[in-house]
Amino acid sequence: MPEQLHTKEQVEQYLARIFPTTREFRILKIEHGWVCRKVLTPEETAKGRGLGLGNYVINAQTGVVTAHSSLPPHVIGQMYDEAIRTGQPIQGDQVYPPRWRVNIQRTQEDPQQIEYQIEAQSMTQPPEPSIEHRLLINKQTLSYQPTDTTSANAVAWAEMRSRVDGTWPDQGTLEY
Repeated sequence: MPEQLHTKEQVEQYLARIFPTTREFRILKIEHGWVCRKVLTPEETAKGRGLGLGNYVINAQTGVVTAHSSLPPHVIGQMYDEAIRTGQPIQGDQVYPPRWRVNIQRTQEDPQQIEYQIEAQSMTQPPEPSIEHRLLINKQTLSYQPTDTTSANAVAWAEMRSRVDGTWPDQGTLEY
C-alpha cells in the first residue's frame, strides 16, 4: 500500500529516508500533497546556490516524489494541484520511488571510449518493457550513443564513479 502523508512531521521523516542527509526542507502543504525545498546554509546562499534551486512535490496519497523547477513553491503547488484536479500529467520528473533498475557491465575499453552492456528493468506496476542495449561513451567529451534517458543516467552514474579514482567502473547497478 502506498505511504500516505498527512502531517508535516510525517513528511520530514519521509524526506529523511529518501534523501539521507541532515539537510532541512521548507515544507508547504498543498491540496494534494506537500511542496518541499531545501534550506540553504548562509554560505550556500552567499555563493548564489539558491539561483535555480528546484522543488520537490510529495503526493500525500501515494508518496510519489517528483522534482520540479525553481519557481516559487506556492506556484509549483498551484500547478501540481491543478494538474491533479484536471487529470493532466504532472510537470515534474519522478525521483521516488525509482521507476527503473539498471545493471551495467563493461564490455570494452580503450583510451578514448568505453562500452557497457545496459539491462534495465521497470519497477512500475504494470511494468514497462525491459531495455537492453550497448552503450558507447567517449571518455573525453562524454558524448554517448544511444542518447535515450536510460543511457543518460548510466553515463552520469559511470562518470561520477570514474572521478573517484580515475577508472571507469567494471559493473554496477543504479536506480532512477
